[in-house]
Amino acid sequence: RARAEIADYVLVYRNTPLAVVEAKAWSKPCSEGVAQAKSYAHKLALRFAFATNGQRIYRMDMALGDEGEAAAFPSPEELWEQTYAAANAAAKAWRERFAAVPFEDKGGTWQGRYYQDIAIARVLEAVGAGRDRVLLTLATGTGKTFIAFQIAWKLFYGRWTTQGDGARRPRILFLADRNIL
Repeated sequence: RARAEIADYVLVYRNTPLAVVEAKAWSKPCSEGVAQAKSYAHKLALRFAFATNGQRIYRMDMALGDEGEAAAFPSPEELWEQTYAAANAAAKAWRERFAAVPFEDKGGTWQGRYYQDIAIARVLEAVGAGRDRVLLTLATGTGKTFIAFQIAWKLFYGRWTTQGDGARRPRILFLADRNIL
């Protein structure tokens, strides 16, 4: 309900946001945007945040609380590996599969909100880790149908099955309690 906050850059790799970058003017110190970058990373549930003035880079690892100046930005693959280093092999394989499937966005006209993307990512992480029950609790008007559709989309096109072989697409029953749909 307040003014929209817009991050300068969100680093996305394999259809997954991995870090946020807050850029400040050349004449300001590179640490000028640290608080802003941390705020964006917290809201977007991202592990890494960067602040820069174009000359120097300040790196923050939100999970470890480690921060300081960096010589350069990490490559997308390095950022991916650092973000998901602790995952087991089965979860890692499914994460790769789900990341390969882009969200259905109707040609860019149907974008999810940041908290919807976070909910979808957390459900897919749980599914990839082998959990067979996941509960999402969302308020009225937060886009539960959108979230459910995107989860079904990723599971369907990622060829998720309980056997884990990916040989066929799953059957999905989607029930909605609305006459309009």
